Amino acid sequence: MKNSNRIISFILLIFMTLSFFCACGEQAEPEIVPDYSTDLGEIDFMGSDFVFLQRNQEHSTGENYFGYVTETEFADLALERVKEVEAKYNIVAKINTDKDINTTITNETYAGTVSADAIQQQSDSINSISRAGMLYGLSTLSDYIDYTDSKKWGTIENLKPFFWDGDIYAVTPASWPMLKYRSMDGPMIVNENIINYLNETDPREFVEKDEWTWSKFEELMPIYNHINDAGDEVKALYTTVHWLFRTIQPTNGEGMVVQDANGEYQLGLHTDVTFEAMYTAWNWAFGEYSSFVYIDTSNVWENMLQAFLDNKSVLTIMNGTDLLGSQNSIAYQIENFGVIPFPRGPLGNNTTTPGSTITTTRFGTAIPLLCKDPAMSAIILDAIYEPLPGYEDEQSIIDYLRHNFFFDDRDVTNYINAFDNIIYNYRCEGITDVYIGIKGTKSMREWLDQYAEADENNRQKYVVNIETSIDQLLGE
Repeated sequence: MKNSNRIISFILLIFMTLSFFCACGEQAEPEIVPDYSTDLGEIDFMGSDFVFLQRNQEHSTGENYFGYVTETEFADLALERVKEVEAKYNIVAKINTDKDINTTITNETYAGTVSADAIQQQSDSINSISRAGMLYGLSTLSDYIDYTDSKKWGTIENLKPFFWDGDIYAVTPASWPMLKYRSMDGPMIVNENIINYLNETDPREFVEKDEWTWSKFEELMPIYNHINDAGDEVKALYTTVHWLFRTIQPTNGEGMVVQDANGEYQLGLHTDVTFEAMYTAWNWAFGEYSSFVYIDTSNVWENMLQAFLDNKSVLTIMNGTDLLGSQNSIAYQIENFGVIPFPRGPLGNNTTTPGSTITTTRFGTAIPLLCKDPAMSAIILDAIYEPLPGYEDEQSIIDYLRHNFFFDDRDVTNYINAFDNIIYNYRCEGITDVYIGIKGTKSMREWLDQYAEADENNRQKYVVNIETSIDQLLGE
């Protein structure tokens, strides 16, 4: 039954299309599907246009091509790859980065024709049209796009927001260098220059010795918090309530979603194990340790980036884009930083529960339901996103990170480990809404109780649908 909803959506769309044309008193032109010929197994799309709408909005700025800063090695390789695919399959690739994709796809779908052959944007944007039945389910195109190939198209956690009603509606180009890391939230960044100034132990050493815990950080907070030579106070940690609570949640060993004894999917948010993490964060933000932690009440993540660049804190929590994604990210602007996991709780592990999460999967790549030829779109996307030359394996990408972005082998280890153990946090499905407006006016238990009913509704509406869709497609 995994395709039933898509079929129903398709029938409804046909009905709407016919109604539209009847109302206008016009005769609908038959859809023209381009034929293509094969010769000795080679596919020829006979000069057909391949229209690829991209809207890869990032926290950081800077011109990009396929997600890469222009006039860099990867942008050049991506450009060359597109040219190769054009020549191989006899297509004309038209990359458009200016359109409002959701408005375009919605309007064109109701009109009965869609100009785009593929789209690419963040998962929170894709989901509004995929769940409305406007994207093509990839399970029927698995001969061309193998969504089970995690090295090429992303792990289950990367792809979770794209599962719905027994199908999957997008993938992410995981084999292309750097792109998959841009979806990661939660790595903790250390200003190593300040650590040296304070003559303190590098936190990376605590991670190596498995001593990087909540209690260790609490011990260091009054040391990290200091007045610098300019007379300015430097905080131990600069963050927002949402980033703090969301990142600490899994560091006591429990995920965002857990299965109970009956196999039902429940929220880790409301368990005793997670409550210990929530209470710890509440104590840092509003309790005993609050004088050492700066909470930006605007909840604007860009402020965290700028504050760290301005040396206002020893530590901050960062996402992959603001760390090393674009021209104003940390890697482009600071001389010496370290990467460590968020400190763990007593039941956590810095290796397996580092606090890294996905709020929205970037570079979600999908095919519109009413595009001219879904198979052609799948074939071209699969060809474009073959590994780039020179970066065919993970080790080559790791080496690139070490030589071009990070200052220490431990940074690479911690960063890669954070990604390998990342989990989807269901933020866009409302599961972490409790964190947005939390203040010290109520206890942590009161805040959780206040959101319990809404969380349960979202669990039933979203979490169960996504998790059971994964089970249907990939097996439990």
